[in-house]
Amino acid sequence: MPIPPVLYQPCPLTGPLSRKQTPMGYDVVGIGVASLDLIGVAAAEPQLGAKQQLAGWVEMGGGPVPNALAAVASLGGRAAMLGAVGNDSYGTRILAGLRAVGVDTSAMQVRPGSSHVAFILAEPGRDRRTVFWHNDPGVLAGLTLDRALISSARALALDTHAPAAGLEAARWIHASGGLVMIDADRVRPGTLELLPHCDLLVVSERFGREVSGEAEPGAAAVALQARFGRMSIVTCGAAGSWCAHGGECFHTPAFPVEPVDTTGAGDIFHGALLFAVLRGDEARRAVRFASAAAAISCTAPGGRGRLPTLAEVEVLLAGA
Repeated sequence: MPIPPVLYQPCPLTGPLSRKQTPMGYDVVGIGVASLDLIGVAAAEPQLGAKQQLAGWVEMGGGPVPNALAAVASLGGRAAMLGAVGNDSYGTRILAGLRAVGVDTSAMQVRPGSSHVAFILAEPGRDRRTVFWHNDPGVLAGLTLDRALISSARALALDTHAPAAGLEAARWIHASGGLVMIDADRVRPGTLELLPHCDLLVVSERFGREVSGEAEPGAAAVALQARFGRMSIVTCGAAGSWCAHGGECFHTPAFPVEPVDTTGAGDIFHGALLFAVLRGDEARRAVRFASAAAAISCTAPGGRGRLPTLAEVEVLLAGA
């Protein structure tokens, strides 16, 4: 479904930060880690040290930024990924998976080493999962950036895995009139230096607590906005999210669904939030739109097992 023409209007969330119009470029370019996710769906309460049968098994591409870009593409936007994979079979599958969901991979690099692989144990009916992962840090280090590609976008999506590349790209996209969103799950070297260059801070409850010193997510969101002067959102899974913006802090409940797997739900939230911001939604509607998209994604295993369409999200919003 094509993105509505309103996408190219100024964004009321941040005023001049979203004036950029690039009808021939991308809506979102992402920089971060791309993964292959191996997802087992537990049949019973997981127990360490015991052999247990799985109720299901799926394999698909993953990663915070790639999943967010997949959501943008599924909703009707134009997305491209800039990053690196290893020269192994996993890397080949990661690239194929991105292309299959409509994400441009022309700027992805293949390097000697191991691709990022994650084994995920999902627990149906619960907002909990266990993740084991492995990668070769050298694969993502020293990314070669394409300034023309980055500058062609209206927004840049980042995680905390490549802070040096993210910092340079953020400066370029700001120079061309775009905005920057960061998905911050944990504090890594270079993360705090990157935050002042981000317009939309969407962080985990743990990240918000560690960086702000505030135990409550609402207070953490307010503290992050006061410190960095941006729109700040603290996500808390089934408890919903808290957003500090425009002199207020508001809570958005999660949409009630029976979760099959919450893997990637936060990533889908990020992508849907950017989509809504870029098309001109005001803050409360943008966050609610993102929450609905995330809820839909929880109804199938994997971060891309159920990518929400624009029509599906609007139906859920209308019925709530």
